[in-house]
Amino acid sequence: MKKKINLILVLGFAVVILFSSSCKTSSVSMQVLVPGIIDVPQDIKKVGIINRSLPEKGSTFGNILEGIFTGESIMADRDASMNCVHGLENQLNNSPRFKAVLLESLDLRGTGTRKFSTPLNWNVVANYCNLYDLDALVVLETFDSDISFHESSRKRTKKVDDKKIEYTEYLAELLMNVNAGWRIYDLKNKKIVDENSYMDEMEWNANGDTPDDARNGLPQKRKALNKSGFYAGKQYGIRISPSWMHVSRAYFVKGNDDFKLAKHMVKTQNWEAAAEVWKKYTNNPDPEIAGFACYNMALASEMQGELKIALNWAEKAMKKYGLKRAVQYVNILNRRIMDQERLRKQLDGE
Repeated sequence: MKKKINLILVLGFAVVILFSSSCKTSSVSMQVLVPGIIDVPQDIKKVGIINRSLPEKGSTFGNILEGIFTGESIMADRDASMNCVHGLENQLNNSPRFKAVLLESLDLRGTGTRKFSTPLNWNVVANYCNLYDLDALVVLETFDSDISFHESSRKRTKKVDDKKIEYTEYLAELLMNVNAGWRIYDLKNKKIVDENSYMDEMEWNANGDTPDDARNGLPQKRKALNKSGFYAGKQYGIRISPSWMHVSRAYFVKGNDDFKLAKHMVKTQNWEAAAEVWKKYTNNPDPEIAGFACYNMALASEMQGELKIALNWAEKAMKKYGLKRAVQYVNILNRRIMDQERLRKQLDGE
C-alpha cells in the first residue's frame, strides 16, 4: 500500500522556544523531513535486514588475536554488529519510507573483515524475500571498529578564598570509529542499489582532578563500541530514507512593543496571529524594523509549510532592507525547496 505524505506539512510543531534577553533574537526548534542521500527505488517498501558481517565458523582465531593485541574485547565486534543492524531497523521504522524487519535468526556469514564477500545469489535473495514478504534485503556485509584513546592535561585557575589558585586538570578522550559495509539487494530489478562502506565516529570526553578520575568518566570500551554500532546503523538509515531532523530557526523579538507581543504568540504556537503583527511592519520607514518583520514573516510562512512564500519574504529582507542574517536563511529555504522534489520522488515516486 502506498504511503502518502502531505509534503506541505513537513514540520513537526513541538516547538521549543529559547529566549535570550541580551540579544535581538530568540529561536525555535522544530522538526523537518529531509530526503535520504541515496535514492532507493520507490517500489521498495518492505525490507529485510541481515547481519552477514560475521566470519565463517572456524575462522575466528584471527579475530581473537586482534582483540588481544589491540586491547579490544574478544569478539566485541560480533555484539556491536548486531547493535548496528538494530540501529538500522530502529531508524527505518521511524521514517515514513520503509517497513523494516530484522531477520535476526538467519546465520549468513561473510569475511569478518572490511572486505566484501561475493554478493548473495539472487535465488537466495528471492527465497528470503518470498518467505518474509519483502521487496529487498539490506545486508550488513562488513563491520570493523577502531578505538583511539588519548590523555592530556592543562593548567587551570580557580578562586579559593578570593585567591587565584593554579591546578592541573586531566583530560581523557575516547574515539570510536565504525566501518560498516552495506548492500541493498533489489529483488524486482535484480540489482544491487548500494554497495559501499561508511565510516561513522563517536567521541567521549571526560575530565578530573587525577588521570584516574578522567579515565573513570569515560564509558567502558565494550559499551562505547555497542553504542557506536547502533549509531552507525541509524546513520545508514538516514542515508537511504527520508528522516526527521531537529533544526533551529532564529527570529527577531526586539523591534518595538508589538514584536514583544508576537513573541508570546510564538510561545503558544499561534503563528497566524504573530504573522498579523509582523506584517504591519514589513514596509516600515525604519529599514531595520522592516527587515526584522520580513524575516519573521519568512519564518511564519515556513512554519505553515509555505516554503516559496517564506523564500520571497526572506529575499525581501535581504535585498530590499539589507538584513545580513537573511542571507543564510535564503540559502536554507532554497535547499528545503529543492529537497521537496526529492522527497516527493522518494515517498510517492511522482
